[in-house]
Amino acid sequence: MRHVYRHAMPELETANQLEASHDLPEFYWSGETNMECVRQSVADVEQRGYSHHIQRLMVLANFATLWGVEPKQLNEWFNATYVDAYHWVTTPNVVEMGQYGDGVFASKPYVSSANYIDKMSDYCGDCHYYKTKDTGNKACPFNALYWDFLDRNEDQLRSNHRMGLMYSHVDNKQESGDMDEIRARVEDLREKERYGEL
Repeated sequence: MRHVYRHAMPELETANQLEASHDLPEFYWSGETNMECVRQSVADVEQRGYSHHIQRLMVLANFATLWGVEPKQLNEWFNATYVDAYHWVTTPNVVEMGQYGDGVFASKPYVSSANYIDKMSDYCGDCHYYKTKDTGNKACPFNALYWDFLDRNEDQLRSNHRMGLMYSHVDNKQESGDMDEIRARVEDLREKERYGEL
């Protein structure tokens, strides 16, 4: 990380190759969300200034990437909230590995749906949302956001050889019309977030 930091700074700090433009949701500070994995991960950070690597990368950074948060905002949050947040460690990990901001060393975005989170944790069992659903009022936000992320970043990511299988699923969803429902679900999620109901 130190070598990447020395090599890629100062450009890395504001890198944003996927042109993510959304603000960091307020629940990163308050912990007030119905997503159990995010709620518990934020609570851990609030209580201890620390969380496990899976919480950092595959819950907190994953959600921010899927949501389309500007990488600099997430990096500032990590630097403000973690006791082990040294700028030279946090910046490459958050901006590059967490949000695929530059491409200086990450070969693909580290993003996932609820399926991966469920395999790596026990959050989904007690969650308000259904981990197996993409759409519908109680469908896990990670699912629709995951497919929407792949769809809206198709021009940048489809040619990545590590993303081929996922884009075959995107093709199926586009051809079946499922992607229209997924986009509508994402708009609903963004509306819920604006009113503090996500």
